[in-house]
Amino acid sequence: MNAVDLTMIALPAGVFCSMMAAAIAGHRLALARARYEDAEDAPGTGAIDAAVLGLLGLLVAFWFSSAGTRLDVRRSLIVEEANAIGTAWLRLDLLPRDAQAEMRGLFHGYVDVRLAQAPGRPSAGRPRQLDDELADHRHAIWGQAVEAAPRCVTPQGHAILLESLNEMFDAGTRHQAFVNAHTPTAILALLVVVATFSAALAGHDMGRRRSFHWLHNLVFAGVVAITIWVTYDLEMPRYGLIRVDNFDQTIRDVRADFDWSPKPASQTDAAP
Repeated sequence: MNAVDLTMIALPAGVFCSMMAAAIAGHRLALARARYEDAEDAPGTGAIDAAVLGLLGLLVAFWFSSAGTRLDVRRSLIVEEANAIGTAWLRLDLLPRDAQAEMRGLFHGYVDVRLAQAPGRPSAGRPRQLDDELADHRHAIWGQAVEAAPRCVTPQGHAILLESLNEMFDAGTRHQAFVNAHTPTAILALLVVVATFSAALAGHDMGRRRSFHWLHNLVFAGVVAITIWVTYDLEMPRYGLIRVDNFDQTIRDVRADFDWSPKPASQTDAAP
């Protein structure tokens, strides 16, 4: 179990436990205050409770919305990179035939490294080595393209090829950079703090009666914890139940096309 899987379990469990402990503490505080004659709630306390609960709802909605938006962007970037790789691969036909074989071999290595860089894979434990390998492939591909550009099939061929290679590298950079785009930790800490204080105020309001409403507090803490768990699952779409791994199939399909070769004419033109 890695750090992300552990956090995915520990964060909602910690929020649930802290909210229940805060609710019990708030209830006991209300019972202690009830022993004094001047312990009546001051006017306006209900508005404060509503404001804190509203802030909790706002933080949860903000995190859920931003996590869902990032999930959609991640999916779009995967498809964008797959299209850029496929386009650049097809435009390798513009190179002289003697330069195509080496260039296509470099493409094989480049895409294999990009697939290995996906978080959550066993190979993701050596990110620095993969980054170095990717940089080597980029420099080799660009160098070979620039060297062979003057000998392209058409005068405009070298410009079209270099443009597609540049777009392929840019798409990979955008995709890789967005992998580490997450909600700041400070916002998550603020959410936990507000949830804890909300539970404390809820438990304090229930102190007007001596009995503690376990069902209501369990439901309140459970709903908030489950919502946080689902939202964090959205935030880390390569580790939990909500995943983008199926979108990686678009890049794998492009990689499979690298190994495709047309059937001989004797097979395609044979009579049935």
